[in-house]
Amino acid sequence: MARPEGVSLVGEAVDYGEFRPVPQLIEAQAIRHPGRTAACHVGRTLSYQQLDQLANGLAATAARRGVGKGDRVAVLLVNSLEMPVAYLAMMKLGAVFVPLDPAWPGDRLASTLEVLSPALILCAEAGQVPAGRRDDALVVATGQIRPSARRPGVTLAPEDLIYGFFTSGTTGIPKCAMNRQAGLANRLRFMSRYLGAADAEVVLQNSRHTSDSSLWQLCLPLITGGRAVLPEQGEFLDLYRTIDSIASYGVTSTDFVTSIFNALVAILNGDEATQRKLASLRHVIVGGEEINARAVHRFRAMLPQVRVTNGYGPTETAIGMVFHPITDADGDQIPLGRPIDNCYVAVIGEDHEVLPRGAVGEIVIGGACMGAGYHADPLSSSLAFIPNRFRDAIPGDRLYLSGDLGRLDELGRLFFAGRKDFQVKVGGVRIELGEIELAAQNCPGVRQAKALVSQRGDSKSLALFTTGDVGLTDAVVRDHLRQTLPRTSLPRHCVVLPEMPLSVAGKVDWRALRAMLDARLDAEAAQIAAQNGSQQDLAGVVLRAFRSAAGLSGLTADADFVQAGGDSIQALLTARELSRRCQVRIGVQDLLDHPTPRGLAAVIEARRHASQPPSETELMDRDSEVGESEPIRVADRAGPLRTVLLTGATGFVGSRLAYELLTRTDVRLCCLSRAYDDTAATRRVIDAMSKRDLWDPSFAHRIEGFRADLGQPALGLQDRTWQHLAQTCDLILSNAALVNFLYDYRAHRPTNVTGTAALLRLAMAGRPVPLHHISTLGALGGAAGRYGPVGEDIDVDLAQPPVSGYSRSKWVAERYLARTRQRGAVVTVLRLGEIMPSQERTHPNTLALTHLLLSAMHRLGVRPDACIWSDYTPVDYAAARVVAAVIDRQAWGRTLHVFHPDRVCFAGVLDRADVSLTEVSCAEFLSRLQVAAADGSPDLRRLAALLPAPDGKDERDGLRLRRKMAGLLTDNTALFSKNECRGLERRARLADGELDGPIAAYLAHLNAHPEAHLKEGA
Repeated sequence: MARPEGVSLVGEAVDYGEFRPVPQLIEAQAIRHPGRTAACHVGRTLSYQQLDQLANGLAATAARRGVGKGDRVAVLLVNSLEMPVAYLAMMKLGAVFVPLDPAWPGDRLASTLEVLSPALILCAEAGQVPAGRRDDALVVATGQIRPSARRPGVTLAPEDLIYGFFTSGTTGIPKCAMNRQAGLANRLRFMSRYLGAADAEVVLQNSRHTSDSSLWQLCLPLITGGRAVLPEQGEFLDLYRTIDSIASYGVTSTDFVTSIFNALVAILNGDEATQRKLASLRHVIVGGEEINARAVHRFRAMLPQVRVTNGYGPTETAIGMVFHPITDADGDQIPLGRPIDNCYVAVIGEDHEVLPRGAVGEIVIGGACMGAGYHADPLSSSLAFIPNRFRDAIPGDRLYLSGDLGRLDELGRLFFAGRKDFQVKVGGVRIELGEIELAAQNCPGVRQAKALVSQRGDSKSLALFTTGDVGLTDAVVRDHLRQTLPRTSLPRHCVVLPEMPLSVAGKVDWRALRAMLDARLDAEAAQIAAQNGSQQDLAGVVLRAFRSAAGLSGLTADADFVQAGGDSIQALLTARELSRRCQVRIGVQDLLDHPTPRGLAAVIEARRHASQPPSETELMDRDSEVGESEPIRVADRAGPLRTVLLTGATGFVGSRLAYELLTRTDVRLCCLSRAYDDTAATRRVIDAMSKRDLWDPSFAHRIEGFRADLGQPALGLQDRTWQHLAQTCDLILSNAALVNFLYDYRAHRPTNVTGTAALLRLAMAGRPVPLHHISTLGALGGAAGRYGPVGEDIDVDLAQPPVSGYSRSKWVAERYLARTRQRGAVVTVLRLGEIMPSQERTHPNTLALTHLLLSAMHRLGVRPDACIWSDYTPVDYAAARVVAAVIDRQAWGRTLHVFHPDRVCFAGVLDRADVSLTEVSCAEFLSRLQVAAADGSPDLRRLAALLPAPDGKDERDGLRLRRKMAGLLTDNTALFSKNECRGLERRARLADGELDGPIAAYLAHLNAHPEAHLKEGA
């Protein structure tokens, strides 16, 4: 095809043969590989046959609801296996699917549905659909779809519509960009060739599901026989979870928004262990906003096996249609690249003439990627999709005006040169500033609103200036915007002005607004610096303590400590520092309850003028009592055991308990978990089991999660959920606990004590049912040696309070439960020892002190010349005994000790294991630990905080280290008597002397997976 020489117009035609729509390409893989995994999501999978037949079944249901070719269907789903089923079902029908987000504000969701006017709304729950449109809702759940081998057989043509995505609109009304079958098929066929995609391709869907880039990540592996990995909703913002997902699933290709990619590079920089987690990656596409050359080149240096591609293309043109594989030769000027197969780019001037190469103009796009315009918005469509004046060089009737400025170099490579209109990208999200302005102008009292982008260094943020009636405040405007805008469009800075600054021409003076914003930010920075150096008032003292002890220099008086990244060690240091400075007792829980400096300052001020809160001892005694009004009743010991309520199923012990219950019994599990809804709670449990190689898809119909929080009143459950669990559960297995050896009793109290009392109330709420409570042998450490080996029959009140906050919380919970037993409750207490990896799996227990100790020795390459003793109980060994106590009704109401009978000297095991560690003095070991901890490794910092600081004298340091470790790692074999539960299988037993094998396997795991050192426990 002829084109003018020396002008800014490039593209190339590639013959892919007869047109085959995407659903047919996926169906071909279902025929070729019916049993192969097509998609996976937090432990659940779909084979190609299941995906195909579920999509056929859903398509049939939708057809019965009147959906046909060309009809628009809203897909109100989040990341799940239901999502690919819904997409493929609509593709098969020839319907146009449009992803929406149930988390959008109600007004925005209603406005998108009004624009779309869909024939059907596919959703996870009918309650997510606005009330006026629930007649159009169809709930999608894989377990409720009737699979069908019969495909719809709808004939699809290249020009037919296939999908739409909503973009921000300048009028404040969202626009739905519609795309054609030909565009998506061409994009996927090109990517298959470009990436060399084969049936081994594993692609991580690493974009928001309402972003069009998520579509190629889902569909590309499905047309090649590969596997699509859908992470938990929102997980792409948690880069550590993304890294773990890439490692767990062996991901080969994915996509990053530029800003997130830059953050990934910062995490990887200098961290070889984390870099090794990305060993499976072969292709990464970066796009969404202008690329950072330094970050890309650094990434390529760290992971040379990965080909990094700069990708460009608006939503209106089939996801993206300009690619550039980055090389060292690109230097600091990385081009957008060249158009993909059958797509074309031109750079034009004001009169829409093609400009010479090197000249900057507007980028226009044509070819197979061309979308069909905006649904129900002919004016916007006519302005953006213009007649094709270059049909001799670019096929098709129309071109898309991108609004982006660019230039083509002599090699035909496209370079980005900014935006032409009022549209911006912040954090990779395309935002119309006009939409923000219109939303603000709809706020009562606002007369005028102007939005702009603030950039300092590499950080971009949105700012909004408004004028309005007397009494209008920043907070009023901000609260209004939260109700109308998606989170990604919310301005970080809201400023109310008396009047807008005007230029001599009478227009808004943008330079003056930017100067105002810069001055405001400079003033805030100066104020922070001044406050950081001032101790004139209590608020300044608290703010200074937050900054210095927590190491968070950017904190303001109203910044949330936890949201700013504060961890448990920083919380402990901050609380201690404030207690010292203010002469008022401040605990970690106080900081967690009042996480801003201003809020905590108010608490301190109140305590200065009031009586001191009860001492910890007084509080513990008070918490141990059972109120007379507590409805304690005797549970039925003979009733059927059909449903067990399990707490803590996402933890190291809890996930193994879930596995043992699901494999050794036929009970149904109800699991409480912190999450944003019940579906996410179920996913968290499945994800936890999957990560530890414990999940089997056959478990799916027997496990159900419920959103809860043991630290909240009534366990954080809704009334209807509380009633449902009270009526259906036959036994409660209370395993969840906060475990943090740096926190005091008050910090552990809400979950471990108050939560236990709430679980007992739940057990009594319907027909009374038994409660099995997981405790720790450390709770009774104060009784060891005073009465001989401590057994089940000891009166817990005879034991002295333990030292650590965690053990104290367990001691109090046991005292409370002992009193409920006296009033008839059927309560079984199971005290665990030091729980470590199972015999066949070596996933570390990052909460265990032995993990901190062994991994620290391994990482430092040295061990102290001290014999530190402890029991070492594999988690499968312990979980089998706990489940036996659940099954064995004669064990109900008893107190049982669950730990391995052999004690272990770590020095001896390390000598026998094939691990090269140099023996050093205790003083040398403590010194090396302190130095390494200063580098910021979370696990080393925790261990260093627990162990004594070295004083340089070997003998004294050795004695202090042994004493400290003896207090932390109790030799339970010498202090406690062991009880065997009935009904145990032989496979759960370990004979005397068999612990060397599991420990050696664990050490070998640390050797093979050094990243295990970096896991952060709570």
